[in-house]
Amino acid sequence: MKKNIVIMVCTLILAGVFAGCGNQGKNEPEGQTEKTGQEAGNGAEEVYLSDFTAGDYVTLGEYKGLEVEIAAPEVTEEDIDRFITQVLAANPELVPITDRSIAETGDVVNVDFEGKIDGEAFEGGTAAGYQITLGAGGFIDGFEEGIIGMEVGETKDLDLAFPDPYLNNPDLAGTPVVFTITLNSINTQKEAELTDEYVAGLPIEGCSTVDDFREYVRDGLAQQAQEYYEVNKENFKIDAVMAKVAENTSFEEIPQGMLDRMREAVTETMTSRAQMYGQELADYVAEAYNCTADTYEDAILQQAQQAAEQYLMVGAIAEAEGIQITDEKLEEHLAEEALQYGFESAEEYKDAIDAESYREYLLLQEVMELLTESAVVKE
Repeated sequence: MKKNIVIMVCTLILAGVFAGCGNQGKNEPEGQTEKTGQEAGNGAEEVYLSDFTAGDYVTLGEYKGLEVEIAAPEVTEEDIDRFITQVLAANPELVPITDRSIAETGDVVNVDFEGKIDGEAFEGGTAAGYQITLGAGGFIDGFEEGIIGMEVGETKDLDLAFPDPYLNNPDLAGTPVVFTITLNSINTQKEAELTDEYVAGLPIEGCSTVDDFREYVRDGLAQQAQEYYEVNKENFKIDAVMAKVAENTSFEEIPQGMLDRMREAVTETMTSRAQMYGQELADYVAEAYNCTADTYEDAILQQAQQAAEQYLMVGAIAEAEGIQITDEKLEEHLAEEALQYGFESAEEYKDAIDAESYREYLLLQEVMELLTESAVVKE
């Protein structure tokens, strides 16, 4: 949980500052390298904002009453083309196979089937005109295999059994079942083409031509974009304000302890994302930030430097504005969180997390509220 708190806070900041590999920060000196603890102020023990004076490392510019712009929702022709391409790929055209009548693996077959347990049909076991891609593995073992080799018009019984366990319906796990199947037709698939005929066959009222369909897609994407914009407008505003404040800020050196903490947080966040996509960390960073796997550690260090600068900026603004997260305020929030997460006491919760990271999280919230409330936003 300690690490999760660090990652949570770091991710909030990093969302707006990640850049491609090899792009130096605005205020990063040419050829800047990692500093030792002695070179970075008072040493590597300066891990949290509460350990030092952030203003010693930052020169603030204007940060209140800033005018910022956020992009209004927009749907481009490229967006429409991309969506239509996905629709066509997900709905290929079925072409009847006429040079053979025997079903093979890979065919898209149309079948009627009825399943019976102890001679009685059961709910969900019967369908007519059902499309199945043979070999796709969408049915219980033996079902698709039993269709392979059938001839169009043929009907046959398959003596099978539901798997055990059977997550779709645990009550049927391991139960013997007989499926009576009739093969109606066999087909192959080809990539669909966007034509008036194709559009007319879609279950969309009022769409009969390609132009109709493009307008239908445009309206749908515009509605989604507007809904997403309304839900995330405050986040867009925060990102824009923080970026503008950073433009007006110059940075000196970064305390080594904080840089190390940010690098650990960035590494853990990137590792988690890489695992989610089934990738190695180096490959994920290289793909995500347009660099090579050999330089991924440099990319992570750059992101850590940018995140640390953002923290220093927030800390300096808090100092200038007299914003503090006192021990009393921290304890109050910890008590609320403890109840929410099922801890018996605030102390128990405090022992389970990195309390100083959480103090920084609360400080970040108050500073961002100050900055965004005073900002003038234009779309």
